[in-house]
Amino acid sequence: MKDPNLFSIRVLSPVHIGCDEVYEPMSFVIDENAGRLISFDPQTFIRGLGEGDKRNFSEICRKGTLESLLELYKFMRGRNVPGHAVNICPGLVDDYRRTLRLSVTDGRKIQQELNNFSIARTAFNLYTQLPYLPGSAIKGAFRTAYLDRQSQSRSGAAGRQVDGGPTRVSGREAKELEKTLLDGGSFETDPFRMLKISDFIPAGPVKTRVVYAVNEKKVPSKFKARGPYQILEVIEPGAVFVGTIGIIEPEKTAGIKNPLRRETLFDSVAGFYTREKRREDDELREIDVSPIDGHLAGMLALARIGRHSGAESVTIEGHRRIRIMKGKGERPGTSDHATTFWLASDASKSYAKTQLRPFGWVVIGDADALRIDLPAEQPSVESLTEADMAKDQAPQPVLEPQTMAAIPAPEQSALVKLLDELRIIAGTDAGRIGTVIQKIEKLESHADRAAAATAVRDKIGPKAFKKHKRKEYIEGLIATGTEVV
Repeated sequence: MKDPNLFSIRVLSPVHIGCDEVYEPMSFVIDENAGRLISFDPQTFIRGLGEGDKRNFSEICRKGTLESLLELYKFMRGRNVPGHAVNICPGLVDDYRRTLRLSVTDGRKIQQELNNFSIARTAFNLYTQLPYLPGSAIKGAFRTAYLDRQSQSRSGAAGRQVDGGPTRVSGREAKELEKTLLDGGSFETDPFRMLKISDFIPAGPVKTRVVYAVNEKKVPSKFKARGPYQILEVIEPGAVFVGTIGIIEPEKTAGIKNPLRRETLFDSVAGFYTREKRREDDELREIDVSPIDGHLAGMLALARIGRHSGAESVTIEGHRRIRIMKGKGERPGTSDHATTFWLASDASKSYAKTQLRPFGWVVIGDADALRIDLPAEQPSVESLTEADMAKDQAPQPVLEPQTMAAIPAPEQSALVKLLDELRIIAGTDAGRIGTVIQKIEKLESHADRAAAATAVRDKIGPKAFKKHKRKEYIEGLIATGTEVV
């Protein structure tokens, strides 16, 4: 039977969704011939060493100097270490080799280069190591598109320009804009609390790759863009994820004057991101970068998610105040458009612009039309038992991306799902935190409700929690685990 809420998301260009996790330089080795990074458990690595190697390893560690870090890097080079494998771009292999050629007497240079090798991971399931697309990231993209549609339909009724994007010149002004566009903007009247989007999980084999994010000016000049390169793990184009998107009919007493409608919501997403892609495509061509193919091919809508999606794609047209960095010693300015791109590259420098790719483009479609079944949901670290943890202490083979997709995963608990949702929400995002608080009442046990309430309190932070309007309610759940009233 067709599920009207089941959707697919196909990745069109590299996607990175931050999760505050990194591949640390001292917990991975690079297979230079295969072009792979192998992330490993340090304790497993040490247990696998012979007696002579253990002595050498201990002697290096006892030095405790910056120079000894490079010695450790050289010690681990070329070793066959069991762990999680990720494909890497050729430029990373070149930079790795250059780092290993550094003199052990140049401590400052060693620290600088090793710091550059801290690689940000994309959001992943800790149990299987598979990437996923957080529902909150997708919902954020939907919200931006919907607010933009509301703004255009009201022809500037929201007043003077404010910034609703990542630079956030004034959070208060951004909230005022949302209040205007959403008929009050409070949690109770916010139509988006009726929009329920699950995490989207892989529908089959999915590949990630480590690439560089490089900064390029939109208008060529003799001066280069100022942003230093970053190293990111990305989901490669072609990956397909599935999940659910549903709209609940609000209760009559909800105070939501204009509830969401599926057709209007998807029209908003399609219109906003199609327009933004056309704009970006024109700008990319100006610097000889080829746009990615955004042909829908029977899908419902283009969208953009994740890091480096571009300031225009995460802000509302007509209400943008994007921070623009000036020359050295000059104060930053503001503009209604960004002046640089962040683009995916296979090298940190000396790259061909024709090989650069924009970040974050995806296409949303009907999963049933593609004959995709929803895989079993997978747990995060909070749901693992002590027995599961013990299994992780045994040496593991290197897992290829294609192999990992076949690993079965147990069912996530409702508490784990809620904690996962909360984990990637900013502590200042009152609307989404309010949604999490509302979901606490659906948890089955007193202990689960108390655990979720504690996580919410910690997310909000001590100072803000003192003034939170639901402070007493949350404290009550933490103290007694009583039923919601």
